[in-house]
Amino acid sequence: MKVVLRKIILVLICLMPFVGYAQEAAPAKDKAPATSRAQRKKAKQKWKENRKIERGQAKAVKEHHKHLQTKKTNRRMRKEKRKSEKLRTNKKEFFIVRWFKYGRN
Repeated sequence: MKVVLRKIILVLICLMPFVGYAQEAAPAKDKAPATSRAQRKKAKQKWKENRKIERGQAKAVKEHHKHLQTKKTNRRMRKEKRKSEKLRTNKKEFFIVRWFKYGRN
């Protein structure tokens, strides 16, 4: 039994380097560098298009929501919005901002 166990352990130790190589991925040779200017420009353009689409969708949802409201509800919502804006303009800045503001006396 000890001899069989020793042989199994020996075989496992010999196969250990092959297990390490099995985890590595093959390098991609046709891949362009990630920092090229053209790729960054293309990615930025794609991001801008996606952002424009997302903003358009959000705006459409907001407009749809507005159209669902009754005239009375719209008036109440406008009144509340004006009231909240009026109250918010008179507030102080957050205390941490006030503490660390440049040129504080």
